Amino acid sequence: MNNEKIKHMKKLQLLCIGLLSVSTIYGQDISDALRYSQDNIQGTARFRALSGAFGALGGDMSAVSINPAGSAVFSQSHASFSVGNAELNNDTRYFNGTGSTNDSNFDLTQGGASFVFKNTSSSPWRKFTVGVAYDRTNNFDDSWFAVGTNTNSEVLVDNNNFFIAPGNSIGAYFAEYANGLRLDEISAFPNETLDQAYQNIGTDLGFVHQQAFLGYESFILEPEVNSDDNTSYIANMEQGNFNHDYTYVLLDITEK
Repeated sequence: MNNEKIKHMKKLQLLCIGLLSVSTIYGQDISDALRYSQDNIQGTARFRALSGAFGALGGDMSAVSINPAGSAVFSQSHASFSVGNAELNNDTRYFNGTGSTNDSNFDLTQGGASFVFKNTSSSPWRKFTVGVAYDRTNNFDDSWFAVGTNTNSEVLVDNNNFFIAPGNSIGAYFAEYANGLRLDEISAFPNETLDQAYQNIGTDLGFVHQQAFLGYESFILEPEVNSDDNTSYIANMEQGNFNHDYTYVLLDITEK
């Protein structure tokens, strides 16, 4: 095989890899586009006092990111840095529990410098400026904590019978998917690995059967009758109260 054929095959391989990767690439969805398009007025004290109306006025480092030509208003070199305080207060109620999250921190919201170079010659260009600026446009940091005790132990199945399992628990989650499905549709075949079975079930039967498969193969669910045509399942979890504990933390800012 000559070098030309080898190069051609490499190009085809790269093309195939690129095409296959397109289906798995994830960027931003419409909610991200909406969130990041919303700015919060931050910057110097003057900039915030006038609600950011410095685009045409200039003479402020926070205005440089809006209108770079505004730095020409400075008569001499100028630098500024600003800090801001962000307070976060979230109260949650979950079942019979309450949670409260309070946080406060200082961060750099603006910084930059503009260097003015005056021209002493007879040129009509009297001066020019070079500036660099950093501005935080929004702060999406968020966190909350929720805790509660789940005392619900009944889940409705098939609209006729009540399936006894801890409500809102992992047993109830898988039971809602599994009941009504045949056992041979949510279990692995002989000589089939769990990975292969999960993929094949998803391709042939869909998401609902995949979730039921996870519940059965993880021994969270047991069939009432160990036969392929069984459609009723029992959760291997005792009845009682279940404590739930959730913590959510988001660290995200936008800047320019």
